[in-house]
Amino acid sequence: MLNSSSISSSCISAELFEKLISLAQKYESADFLKKDPSQFMHRYSSEREIEAVAFIAANLAFGRREQILSHVELILEQAGASPVDWILSKKYAAFFPLNEKSFYRMYTNRDMCLFFDGMRSILERSATIGGFFKEKWQKTGMSGNFENGRRIFLHQIIADSFAPECKLLPHSRDSAAKKVNMLLRWLVRDNSPVDLGLWKWFSKKDLLMPLDTHVMRQANELALISSKSANLRTALELTKKVAEVFPDDPVKADFALFGLGVS
Repeated sequence: MLNSSSISSSCISAELFEKLISLAQKYESADFLKKDPSQFMHRYSSEREIEAVAFIAANLAFGRREQILSHVELILEQAGASPVDWILSKKYAAFFPLNEKSFYRMYTNRDMCLFFDGMRSILERSATIGGFFKEKWQKTGMSGNFENGRRIFLHQIIADSFAPECKLLPHSRDSAAKKVNMLLRWLVRDNSPVDLGLWKWFSKKDLLMPLDTHVMRQANELALISSKSANLRTALELTKKVAEVFPDDPVKADFALFGLGVS
């Protein structure tokens, strides 16, 4: 069982405190969107379209940024004006035939088709993707429910809504779920030129830091964490630490650490 009391409680120095605030202010800007997959959801005005595109972009967000952007762009070109209609009409099945040919790195056409099957199921059952997960969260996670002695997190509820064979979503309970927690940052945080704050039913205080490679490296160099393993325990440790700086919005620190790492 994950035990928060065992996580390091040493305080952040005044110098590092000010540095993280300064870096977050520097990198959380509209310019951040230019090379980030979060840019795609800003093209749309409908909540339903924004959510669908955010799911696509976030779940392909690993590896070289240029390759991420080009592959998301390729899907959106196929989807046309309405990615939601493209998904609901199952037109993605023609683009992603059920074979083992690679689409992006280890993700095959079959993997992509399974992902879009999951998306279609959610869109068919709810007016918005957020509404679908709000209902699941209120039933399962919001009350502080535990599963086999472990706390349940929203990223796990999201992953569980896709088939276990769907490799784009992390099904291990120990996963840091970097891509899903980044997606949640996009959709939950408000008052940001990057994040859209559509899911007002979930508190940004409860978001977890997405453990991107750059974030992990900077967090270790700045002694915010001691582990080099990108797992759920480390995500909790880092989130608790940066909450000393941003108590109402801990994942604001994602901009500071990611921006510093990339630059």
